[in-house]
Order: sequence, then C-alpha cells, then structure tokens
Amino acid sequence: MRIILIDDEPIALDLLKLMLSSYEGVDVVGSYTKPLYALKDIKKIQPDVIFLDIEMGEINGLELAELFMKELDAVEIVFITAYSEYAVDAFEINAIDYLLKPIQEKRLNKTIERLKDKSIEHYGINILDNRLKVNSFGSFEVLDSMESPLIWRTQKSKELFAYLWSKKERAVSKMLIMETIFPDKDLDKATTLLHTTIYQLRKNLEKLGYSNGIIYFNDCYQLDIPIKSDVQELNKILGSKKHNDKEIEEILRIYKGDFLEEGYHWAMEIQQIYKDVVFNTLEKYARTQLEYEKLTPILKTCLDKIHKMDSFNEKVAEMMIHYYGKQSKRSSLEVFFNNYVENLWEEMSLKPMESTIDLYRKYMENF
Repeated sequence: MRIILIDDEPIALDLLKLMLSSYEGVDVVGSYTKPLYALKDIKKIQPDVIFLDIEMGEINGLELAELFMKELDAVEIVFITAYSEYAVDAFEINAIDYLLKPIQEKRLNKTIERLKDKSIEHYGINILDNRLKVNSFGSFEVLDSMESPLIWRTQKSKELFAYLWSKKERAVSKMLIMETIFPDKDLDKATTLLHTTIYQLRKNLEKLGYSNGIIYFNDCYQLDIPIKSDVQELNKILGSKKHNDKEIEEILRIYKGDFLEEGYHWAMEIQQIYKDVVFNTLEKYARTQLEYEKLTPILKTCLDKIHKMDSFNEKVAEMMIHYYGKQSKRSSLEVFFNNYVENLWEEMSLKPMESTIDLYRKYMENF
C-alpha cells in the first residue's frame, strides 16, 4: 500500500511517518509540506492512499482532496486535522477516514484495517497478503503468495525484473535500462527488445493480480508491486552492532550465496558490499566465540561459511585450526590443514604463513 503524507507542519509529518512505518505492507512513498508540490507529483507517484491535513495556509485540504481525486480515480483520502467540525464535509467527498490530532495508535490501527478491507473489495485480492517474495542471495527467484516460483519467458525478462526490483521502487530511465540490460544492441534493436520484455513481465504480473505492476512515466519505468525480500530481512539484522546466536543463524540461513550470483554486471558492486559485510560480521562472531571457547555447532557452520567465502584467507584458516585443536580433533585438523595447503599451492602457488604452520604444529604436538 503506497501512501503519501501532506501536512504543513514538518514535525507532524515525521511523527505520522514513524507511526506508519510499523505496519507491514505499508510504504510511505512521499511526504510534503507544500500541498501543490504533491499535486504536481501525484500522477508520477501513483499512491493508493493520501493522508491529508485540512488546515493548511496555502490551500484548504478539502479543496485539495477533490483535485487529487480528479487526477487519480482510485486514490483513498484520509483526513488528519485538529478540528472536528470538518468531519461532515470530509465524508461528503468520500474520504475513507478522518483522524483527529494528536493521532492515537489504536485509532490509526482502525484506519489501516479499513484501508486493507477497501483494497480487498476493490481488487478482489488482499494485496497486503499477496506480496511477492524475492530471494536474491544465491540464485534469483521470485515466489508468489503460494510459494510457487515465477516462470520467466526469457533470461532477459528475469534480469530486467531483478534490475527494476534492485532500484527499490525508484523510476529508471528507458535509456539507462537499455544501456544496462541490452548493452550490445543498437538503439532500434534495444528499444524493440525492451518493449517486448516489458510486455512479457506485465503479462506475468497481471496473472498475479497486478494489472499495473510496471508503470511508465516521463520516459521511465518503475516496478510498483508489494514485495518482501531476503535483502530486507538481512539488512534488518546487519543493522545491529552486536549479533547473538539466533541472529547469526538467520544470517547463515539467508545468505545462501552471493547477491544475484547469476553474474549480472550491474549488480557486482552491491554484490561485493554484501559479501564483505556478511564476511566481516561472521568473522567477528567466530573470533569472539573462539576467544571464550564457545565451541558450538553454530560456530562450526559459521567457520565453514566464511572459509567457503574466502578459502585462502589465512586468518580464517587459523580459526579453523583453533576450532579443531581446542577440541583435540586430530584427524579433522589434519585433513583440514592438508587440504588447505594443497589448495593454496594449486590455486595460488603459495605456502601458508609460518605463523599458521607453527599453530598447526603446536596443536599436533599436544595430542
């Protein structure tokens, strides 16, 4: 559910935006202290709902609501005001709700429920419960609400969807898309391919109930459907400064492989960023666990993951040696070290550092 907020008081805008951020499936896609700026942007943004103050110096919110409804037939209006005397006028222009300032959480809950019910009535589906699920770490896949994967007509339609999704609901110019997705084609051929691919994607999305899933304006395309993703889950966890066992387990579950590991050239920078952040987070956790000798199964899984991510990293190799050595697992230690030495020489023509060799010998001598 795409929402814009209009209030000439910046503090009131920030507070409402914060309150709405706690609702799943609700996205605040714009906030304005200048009502006429919102009117200018309304067709470009295509919101589902407008939270609109009534008492604004520049223009009355009741008048503005009528202008919005002329621009977008299906938009819902929720009025917010400090004055109750406007209630009758508000409902005469078919506002879905009317909230008095200061807005109470319980009252806002009812408004959101009313909006959900309205979306079900209008579209015949519950859009909030019909969000697509994107898995982007490892192979890129898109699942519908029944966990069935979308079938792509072509690899380019899959790549274009991934590209538009990666822009986080921002509009992307037609020229940039063609340069990115069809870099080896001339302008006429790239234009034809883009139109064909967009058509295929729109047909796929229509079958899922999203008749306008890709919008076009100002020579730009924008993906406009509700999506939940593994990226959102991972970002939420990585935002913490410290990570407990449960959070590390979640990181290991989500990060199945590199971001969009299909090899899209336009994704390589963000791919490396996620790889570095995840690697550093897991390495820090593993180092702390070894320091306090918490030799748990999750630590082993963590070490296996970072060793797979960077199999020639000397620090990781030393942590693996500590893990097996501290538990007196001679056979496992010997197998790991011999494989490490062999792979390091075969792939890079290098031998382990003397400090790594000494650490290995120290544990082997103590068995």
